[in-house]
Amino acid sequence: MSKALSALLAEGRLSPLSYHFARFVTQGSGVALDSLLGWSAALVSQCNLRGDVCVDLSCYIDRPLFGSEEESAEVPRGPQLQDWLAELKRCAWVGRPGHLAPLVLDGRRLYLGAYWRYEQQVAQSLLARLAPPFAAFDAAKLRRGLEQLFPSAPTLDWQRVAAALAVSRRFSVLSGGPGTGKTTTVVKVLALLRDQHPSLRIALAAPTGKAAARLTESIQQGRDALPPTLRDAVPTEASTLHRLLGKGFRPHYEHHRNNPLPLDCLVVDEASMVDLPLMAQLLEALPLEARLILLGDREQLASVEAGNVLGDITGHGAPIAYSPSQVKHLEALNAVPKDALKAKPEAPPCADAVALLRISYRFRPDSGIGALAAEINCGQAEEALARLQSESESLGWISAPPEGLEVSCIRWALDHYRHYLRQPDPVSALQAFGRYRVLTALRQGPLGAVAINQLLEARLRAEGWIEAGEEYPGKPIMILVNDYELGLFNGDIGLFWRDEQGQLRAYFQNVSGQVRSFSLRQLPPYETALALTVHKSQGSEFEAVLLVLPREPNALVTRELLYTAITRARREVRIQGGIACFLQGVKRRVHRTSALATHLGW
Repeated sequence: MSKALSALLAEGRLSPLSYHFARFVTQGSGVALDSLLGWSAALVSQCNLRGDVCVDLSCYIDRPLFGSEEESAEVPRGPQLQDWLAELKRCAWVGRPGHLAPLVLDGRRLYLGAYWRYEQQVAQSLLARLAPPFAAFDAAKLRRGLEQLFPSAPTLDWQRVAAALAVSRRFSVLSGGPGTGKTTTVVKVLALLRDQHPSLRIALAAPTGKAAARLTESIQQGRDALPPTLRDAVPTEASTLHRLLGKGFRPHYEHHRNNPLPLDCLVVDEASMVDLPLMAQLLEALPLEARLILLGDREQLASVEAGNVLGDITGHGAPIAYSPSQVKHLEALNAVPKDALKAKPEAPPCADAVALLRISYRFRPDSGIGALAAEINCGQAEEALARLQSESESLGWISAPPEGLEVSCIRWALDHYRHYLRQPDPVSALQAFGRYRVLTALRQGPLGAVAINQLLEARLRAEGWIEAGEEYPGKPIMILVNDYELGLFNGDIGLFWRDEQGQLRAYFQNVSGQVRSFSLRQLPPYETALALTVHKSQGSEFEAVLLVLPREPNALVTRELLYTAITRARREVRIQGGIACFLQGVKRRVHRTSALATHLGW
């Protein structure tokens, strides 16, 4: 007989939230906790916590609902699909599509009610922006602008294609790896848009404060390369998405369907980090006639919370081919040479909105980091490991010791972090600290971010580089929640430093480059940031990265996590880990269950 949900909770196989959600649903429906409804409610909640938007019940037929196959004798198993669907349809708290209920059953997919609505909102909004796809624009003026900013070349220029898409369509996606020119291209897109519509109201945004600051910096640098007549037309200051939507917490932002954002164009960078609920609320607040341009790398990790919106929009790595009408449109704009693109009549409408930037200007094809990233993306695990083990100036592999960090890894971290601790002021210290970082696959455990932060603090203290105590000059921190009053946001990195009066304060650089200081008592919740999880590092760039992987294979180590970690570095990557963990990670892809890609025609 299978164990009760209470026993699974006690053993840590079921989260407290999932257990209490199952209790809530079964009590409201008047059935026993350990019924099929209770198991189903707990399963949906548990899957949502790990990133799934819904549960495809057909994937659990005669399979354990919680835990592995080895534990199947001890946990509930999924019944036959028809029996399962029939039982759920009899429950009052399981709604049909369009009904308000804690759970929604849509075909064979079971959702938390709120997430069914989020998915529908995103799908319907994007489909509405795709039909009709084109915004108002002057074709002759756009042709001249493309020729000015992207001079004709004998080969296909994907940046030119991306610019033509983004200027002429209401919805577009510019996707590409690090150094492929996403920001360079979007700077030119903004110049072309303002050339088309001088009074166009444009906003730039990103999911975190760090990503917004990087976008601001990149736009400012890219603008300097424009012709003087276009330079001043390009906006430069980006905000977080939360700040853009207004004070409050989802779903109660200032801007929504009845109080839309006063915008004609919105550019969102690091779109892979945007989860399904946030994307739903953003699309609800953005007027339907406004342009939406998403920038991001579809190969990166999905958002921390549920959904993989950018992956769903871009077909989860599927080849991008355009419809005959889109190819004809691009040819008419002189964005592509005649017959350079092969049309695909059955291409989904969403594919016509996606431009993939394919050439990295940061990493040469034969460079260490670039080649390693390409091998990981292609699932070439043995080749990637061999490249790491060949030991070059830019790459290195360190086999994991029986416990903790290998001595050379500790030395690597201490040698690099001493640079920022030597700086004379907080401004230069923040700049120096931003060049290097220890990244981890896990948050908890002996090789997780929490433990490694404690280890590095202890070693820096033992060598006399930092003072004793929890609060010390030079302590790097990451903000964990948004504080609208202070203007500090989740993901912002700061440093403790003494001011001219000798008082310890926290210093942060905002999106415009200004460094501000705060009393430590003012700060929202934060954590030490000598080591970050790979998820927390998204939207950042460093000169060098040390990545710490578990010794044994772990389900959290995936191709996307490895690719994201490696491409945070511009110059050097060192990896400590178990060989089996790395090899299985390269071969394991993130899969998040949802129907958004299906709704969009993939």
